[in-house]
Amino acid sequence: MARNDNFILFLLENNCTSRVDTYNMVYKTSGIVLKRKNFGEADRVLTILTERFGKISAIAKGSRKIKAKLLGHLEPFTQVNFQFHEGRNFYIVTSADIVHNFENIHNDYQKTTRAFYLGELCDKFLESDEKNIEVYRLLSSALEYLEDNNVDLMLRFFELKIIEASGFKPALRECVHCRKILTAGSNFWDQSEGGIICSDCQKKFQHGKKISDGVIKLLRVIEEKDIENATKIKQDNKIEAETEEILDLYIKNILERELKSKRMMKQ
Repeated sequence: MARNDNFILFLLENNCTSRVDTYNMVYKTSGIVLKRKNFGEADRVLTILTERFGKISAIAKGSRKIKAKLLGHLEPFTQVNFQFHEGRNFYIVTSADIVHNFENIHNDYQKTTRAFYLGELCDKFLESDEKNIEVYRLLSSALEYLEDNNVDLMLRFFELKIIEASGFKPALRECVHCRKILTAGSNFWDQSEGGIICSDCQKKFQHGKKISDGVIKLLRVIEEKDIENATKIKQDNKIEAETEEILDLYIKNILERELKSKRMMKQ
């Protein structure tokens, strides 16, 4: 169901929630808080990636009050069992029980910035109210990994997997233009087409960024493995840096923006 955020805030600001309460249904689902913003004197508007309903916006009424039962349960990148009432235009959080608060992430600045990056990727790649259990499980496993580890390759794994889950899977084994099987040697990355192009097509179309065989191999391995095995891959810093650059270019092309959290990680 489509929701208009401005209309939601108008209803709350003018105490009009009674107009939709009669349409309430109760839903339960696990979810991960992606972000939140204060509203009014005591409320919060949350963006939550849920297991059952995808990315949703919800109101946690009174959650900023000192004695609020929801206080401390709605931190960003906290995994929670939620109960919602659904009105005609929005969800209202009625209960929230923490499943995993990822304490190590919250207490480590570098891990915190990485978690914000994962959350922003989910927020920007996903449309509201579209179920995507694959991305929910991806984020959950990435946060669990980040809680106990801090390996850069986890970010590359997450980037490639969310790109794939969102329908932008890059061509890594055949030329995105002529469809010939790629061979080692002179290949190029074409973010506008979403994949690798051979040297013949690069000469023909005069675009594409040179991509090394090591990066192609790493992307293919990440594509095939789960997070635990993908993050065990040993690569030199040059290959990892080039892989980050390639995926960053592709993400910027898809989203048509640079993510704020990406800039924050670089600081």
